Amino acid sequence: MVTLLLACTGGAALPPGDAARPDVVLVSIDSLRPDHLGSYGNPRDVSPFLDELAAAGRRFDNAWAMSPWTLPSHVTMLSGQGPLVHNVIEDDRQIPAGLPMVTEGIRAAGYATAGFVSTVYVSAKYGFDRGFDHYEDFGIGEGTNLKRQVNAERVVDEALAWAEGTGGKPIFLFVHLYDVHYPYLPPEPYNYRYDKPGTKKSTRYRNYAFYKANPLKPKQLDHQRAQYDECIRYVDDQLRRLSEAFAAAGRRPTWVVTADHGEEFGERGSWGHAHTLHPEVMRVPMIVTGVAPAVVSDRVGPIDVAATLADVAGGSFPSGGVSLLGNIPAARDWPMETSRFDTAKFGLVHGEARVEFDGDHAVLYDWITDPAERAPRPTDPAWATRAAALLGTPWTATGPVTTPATLWDGQGPVGHQVDGTAPFGVYPPDAALLGPATRTPPLPPPLALDAATREQLEALGYQQ
Repeated sequence: MVTLLLACTGGAALPPGDAARPDVVLVSIDSLRPDHLGSYGNPRDVSPFLDELAAAGRRFDNAWAMSPWTLPSHVTMLSGQGPLVHNVIEDDRQIPAGLPMVTEGIRAAGYATAGFVSTVYVSAKYGFDRGFDHYEDFGIGEGTNLKRQVNAERVVDEALAWAEGTGGKPIFLFVHLYDVHYPYLPPEPYNYRYDKPGTKKSTRYRNYAFYKANPLKPKQLDHQRAQYDECIRYVDDQLRRLSEAFAAAGRRPTWVVTADHGEEFGERGSWGHAHTLHPEVMRVPMIVTGVAPAVVSDRVGPIDVAATLADVAGGSFPSGGVSLLGNIPAARDWPMETSRFDTAKFGLVHGEARVEFDGDHAVLYDWITDPAERAPRPTDPAWATRAAALLGTPWTATGPVTTPATLWDGQGPVGHQVDGTAPFGVYPPDAALLGPATRTPPLPPPLALDAATREQLEALGYQQ
């Protein structure tokens, strides 16, 4: 049945490419945990194509996002700057016009560039279309993709139809797939592969707080994991179809495959993402082809994608990350943050430990003895100073300033009020301040979502 499905979906004939300039395919699979891929240890046969890519190139087994939800993580992916630099950390902010995007440089280098995306948080509405010759978000203004009308098959079909008309130019293709995101609705025949299909009586995602108070039973969690894996297998087959179309034209693109974040399945008593900074939501897959096969344990993440894409295209890019085709700096300090849904968690990985600040309260997780982060420990002031350096002090006061958020100086959190003219930081960075203060650079420009879009986002658990 699977073979028949693949044979009947799509059929665009790509023109021959430029052998001297490799095509580049960036794939972001929303909500994909690495441990659910075969190459990362899943015993189910969920990802044969992605596993082939992993075996043919570099598989990074220590890849981490800097944010546990879609919008800020994708801005980081395409700008090469972390959330504490670009500050697009809430859905009322859009990409600043002055923030360089790697797609601009790739297009300037002579590539035909296109993106095909399947959620509002990677749409042109937020500025993600910059640097693309063609950007298809499938009518996000009407919210069609929020009704799950844009699946991987449609994304691949549209991508191939576009690629057919690119002539001999090298291609940069960005493909964002949403099928692995809840509510995990794999199409037939995939919905029978690892468990019985869901029904109208099946558990449907509400929000993180609901499942914190009403945890799924083990059998319900097993069913959700099975559906999640079925969605992965469906996506994997569609990506194979994309690859085979390139191969039929004699084109061998460099693939960069990753995710924006992972997913909780009961590890902290709930289900979903965006609320915590623990490994199950922060670890992501990272697979890069076009380089000698290897399994790499150095710390990497979506922040390194932009520099990698520029490297493949034959240029450079002013990125806070590094090219995954070259040498990776050992044990980089790694900031993490989420202020989604009234949270305010700011984390920092240093060496083999992670500290997490929630307001001015801090705990330490020792990854050597506690890799799953089950046993928080007290920390010391040196961690606060190191974290303060990453948060920075972009604000300047000319009098008393107060905020319900947490103010920071160069040594760490200092409470909710500052006096005088010393520069300071604030977490979350977009928190409201009362008093005479200015920020350099200013926060990203605001963006308003229409009521219909917000209603559909609420149905997906993105408005709570």
